[in-house]
Amino acid sequence: MLEHTAEVVRVKLEPHPNADSLSLVMVDDFQCAVRTDDWRDGDLAVYIEPDSIVPDTPDFAFLNGNRRIKARRLRGEWSMGLLIPAPPGAQVGDDCMEQLGIEHYEPPIRCSMGPNNPLKKDSVENIAGPDGFYPVYDVPNFRKYSYLLEDGEEICLSEKLHGASARFVCVNDKMYCGSRKQWKAEDKDNLWWKAFYNYPVLDAWCRHNQGITIYAEVFGNVQNLKYGSMNGRVFVAAFDLLQGNRWLDFDEARDIGSALPWVPFLYRGPYIKEKVLAMAEEDSAYPGANHHREGVVVSLPTERSSPKIGRLKLKVVGNRYLAKS
Repeated sequence: MLEHTAEVVRVKLEPHPNADSLSLVMVDDFQCAVRTDDWRDGDLAVYIEPDSIVPDTPDFAFLNGNRRIKARRLRGEWSMGLLIPAPPGAQVGDDCMEQLGIEHYEPPIRCSMGPNNPLKKDSVENIAGPDGFYPVYDVPNFRKYSYLLEDGEEICLSEKLHGASARFVCVNDKMYCGSRKQWKAEDKDNLWWKAFYNYPVLDAWCRHNQGITIYAEVFGNVQNLKYGSMNGRVFVAAFDLLQGNRWLDFDEARDIGSALPWVPFLYRGPYIKEKVLAMAEEDSAYPGANHHREGVVVSLPTERSSPKIGRLKLKVVGNRYLAKS
């Protein structure tokens, strides 16, 4: 599971094009606006990423209770996250997340079918999963690690859907259905099992391809982006296949899983950073959706690993989503 950090960085001020009182600071590919008079080049700061929750302490009283850090536009420029002075003795690269009491925001799962027919986001009973390798799915942030991609190399972009992560696998003729972290006892009112029942192809495919795990998003009437869901319907879209301890290559997965519903495919071609960032800000490509997308996921046609992060697969959460969610 990947860490979420609040890292100490060295400040380098750049002019804000529309406000003399503001400056811009780049932290990797995150842009953060600050008051010019508060900082000098070379100052040490803690960078707090969007979708972090800061504690209710005097250090953050200036936020007036707005403890969830978001992206917002300041005089026409995106400001992503927050910079605060580094604690005494801190050094560049230190992670102050625990020291400052900062937590990563986990969006609530809104999965009610209505007052008389609620879906359970947590089954009364979690069960032991099948023997084997079924990791908790997480993808590093593109804005931190875009440098690991080579300009012009072939990439594939898919839409990052906003819902709840799911896993489906059949082992020894037994069907398993799980959330991101837990395997769930079969229950018709459980969110993940309900989604599974909505798509009979999942059962048929898993029984025909035993041991291959479908990693998918359950979405629709789940979180605040609804994708055209009506009458409480939940959807499923696959985004990865795992066979044993091997993630299948992009084309291989979609060939073997051709019968499955997949997340929207957006682009295949040379890697251009600006194109990836721009596509994260567009409207959702899911049929029936009438809102912005959460973001995009960058995959390579052939699996590759990096000593820095392991599997090289990156996500970009769009500023439109971060500002409005």
